[in-house]
Amino acid sequence: MTAPLFVTLPGQDRQRAADWSLGGLGVFMPSGELPKQGDRFVVGVTLPFQGYELAFDAEVSVIRTDPSRSFLGLQFVDLSERSHDLLSYFIEDLVRGQMGTVEDSICRIDVPVTPISTEPTANHVSDLPVRRIPVKTIVMSTFYLLLGFTVFSYLGILIYSNFMRLEVASSVVSTELQTLRMPVDGMIRQVNFDTGSEVRAGDEIMRITDLKLERQISDAKLKVEAASKALWQMKQKQRIETERMQLYRIVNRTDKVITEARLTSLRQALKSADARLLRIQNLKKKGIATQGQYDDARLSQASADAAVREAELMLEKHTAMDAVSTRRHYNHKEFVTDLDMLAVDLEMAYSRLELETEKLNQLEQAKGKLVMKAPFDGRIVSLYQTSNTSVLRNEPVLLIERGDDVSVTAFLNQEEILEVGLYDEATVFVPALNRNFTAAVTKIDRSSLFLNKGATRYTWQDEKQKTAAVTLKIVVDPVFANHVRAGLPVVVIFDRKETSDIWAKIKGVISTTLEPDRKLEQADGKRQQI
Repeated sequence: MTAPLFVTLPGQDRQRAADWSLGGLGVFMPSGELPKQGDRFVVGVTLPFQGYELAFDAEVSVIRTDPSRSFLGLQFVDLSERSHDLLSYFIEDLVRGQMGTVEDSICRIDVPVTPISTEPTANHVSDLPVRRIPVKTIVMSTFYLLLGFTVFSYLGILIYSNFMRLEVASSVVSTELQTLRMPVDGMIRQVNFDTGSEVRAGDEIMRITDLKLERQISDAKLKVEAASKALWQMKQKQRIETERMQLYRIVNRTDKVITEARLTSLRQALKSADARLLRIQNLKKKGIATQGQYDDARLSQASADAAVREAELMLEKHTAMDAVSTRRHYNHKEFVTDLDMLAVDLEMAYSRLELETEKLNQLEQAKGKLVMKAPFDGRIVSLYQTSNTSVLRNEPVLLIERGDDVSVTAFLNQEEILEVGLYDEATVFVPALNRNFTAAVTKIDRSSLFLNKGATRYTWQDEKQKTAAVTLKIVVDPVFANHVRAGLPVVVIFDRKETSDIWAKIKGVISTTLEPDRKLEQADGKRQQI
């Protein structure tokens, strides 16, 4: 059993048992060291029942421990007869769903047994003569007793059914329904489930195609293709320019060699011009050479010197260009080839292709996520669309019914709604299954069924109309869980509440008066014990 049962371990605070039975109980130990298997100790057991707490002590033995969860399995060792009867009565009536009042439970547990004498009576019927047995009287008395018992039993059932209980046949199972709509303008490509199929939360029900996204993917593919072609073009250009640079390098080396040879020749010419200038200068001093000859020699020397300087600069330029001839080429006017700039352009082409490819991948991922998933565990009630169907945005595509939250809606009139209390327990009878289930009232709505949407206040309707609604949370056995679906007709049986304070007090007095004194004393004793 997992019904509430509280246990007080030695040195620990009271806590709820994980589960329990007539043989023992399981409990999580919040703190401290776990006892060892075979240890015995006394625990306090408290059983909540209709606003009371039935408490008793019991000796238990540790039969199982789970250190990872701090869990103890305890077995009752010395459980008193009264405690055993209390737990047994609680379990049997809880399983049957027919829990009575606490006073009745106490009386059932504590009914005394009157000793009966084993000595035979002196006036045994067998000792009487046969002719003295009133057969007719016995038969008629038995007949009238049975007839009276039947009539009064039927009368009692009628009184109980009409005054103590409220049966509502206008009830139906109403689970949560959710309509899934098309998120975009597109097409349903594939439907993975049929009507009536069970689905789990997160299951892929259908795949859809977004027309706008498809156009974006097509544009992205074109851009990726253009970037790929641009990258190929840059690679080819770099390859061609690299081959040309090898030829340019040979030309640069040749120019350098020619410039070196020319510089050597010009330097020899400069030496000759210097020597001639020196001879003319000496001859002029001796009066042999004229001033014109001296000026011509000086001009020749200056021209040879300028030619040498020009050749040196040209050699310096060719040397510098030869040093960078593997990456750049200068045609004496501009750099016609620059492999470093081509490398930058190639890197940009790679980056552009990578960027366009990433955009395409993101769009493809978005396309892969265009699926419609189940929002919760449930069952597909209706499929409004099929595969390969064009659907507009916000158009309904399917209706799904929640499977883990079964509730019942009972429709009552304005008089009956006053006899139902919030969180009251009720019995739900399903004629189609011929089964009773336990339920609890979770919501009472008196006016929303006839509330005018344009009204600013509540308006009153005929009290005989079924304009009030009561929502109940039903507990369904797993065996019948697949059969209890939305729309299934049920009958809800409530315990009537008194709407008059006077009648409620009178009813309480009558119920107290009808109780035997012995039961009242036992109930008081139980209350004091609690």
